[in-house]
Amino acid sequence: MWIVHPIAGLLLAMYAGVVWQKGHDGNRRAIILAVLMLMLTVLGAGWVVHPAAGITLAACFAFAGGNILKKHSNHGLRVLATAAAFGVFGAGWVFIPLVVATAISLMNGSKSTKPKGKAVANSWPPPLAWPVTQPVPQAFSHMGAQPMPQPQNLTVLSQHPRLPSDSAKRAKALNLQCFEALAYIDERGPAGDKLRFEVEQIQHDFAVEAIGAYLALSPARADTSPLRDGRTGQDLLNEQLDLLSDGVHAVMERAEELGAEQILASHAFVSQKFAQQKTSELQL
Repeated sequence: MWIVHPIAGLLLAMYAGVVWQKGHDGNRRAIILAVLMLMLTVLGAGWVVHPAAGITLAACFAFAGGNILKKHSNHGLRVLATAAAFGVFGAGWVFIPLVVATAISLMNGSKSTKPKGKAVANSWPPPLAWPVTQPVPQAFSHMGAQPMPQPQNLTVLSQHPRLPSDSAKRAKALNLQCFEALAYIDERGPAGDKLRFEVEQIQHDFAVEAIGAYLALSPARADTSPLRDGRTGQDLLNEQLDLLSDGVHAVMERAEELGAEQILASHAFVSQKFAQQKTSELQL
């Protein structure tokens, strides 16, 4: 009877969808489909028990994650019985993996029956009921509230909002003068290392300290209250910036003299070398 084969295929597809379902309704539909496929096996569709046994075996391993033999686990008993029935009707290969799935289920079931809390009771030290906060040393407790001081340089300080406009112009001009001097000195090579140090000291140390000292004054007194010889804090700052500018100018003059010495030395070397060569050629 050829008709049993398409019917068996249809039942197999339906069985593959319901074999994973749990509960009374899922068990009932899976058992009905399994019985119908076993009947078709007797009628001539003997091939259907092999894929049906494979699907049932997969469900066995899926359900073996828990104890499929425990009380009220009807879906576990159902897949075991169904797989065994398919094995009896021709899929005998299913019995060995079926035993493995049963063993896995039994091992998981034995683990789940162990009393809980035993490891906690015997553990040492016992768990604390509340978190413990480590005390912070009093000597360092105030450090978290104070921000770290930010490094200052002449470029930043020359744009400070508290700096008077004429002082800001002097500071910016001094900063630009230092950059130009450093660029010129770098062209002189190692011979200008000492001059470079002097300019960097003016730019990064002396000017920064002068502006910082002015900003440390009270804003209400910095530009009005005389501090020495009738001069205010602003007057003293401007005087320092002018002196530092003169210092950079003096370093530049020495750098220019160094450049002149270099070209004179180069000229003397070339003249002496090639003048002697020309004299030798004339003598020949």
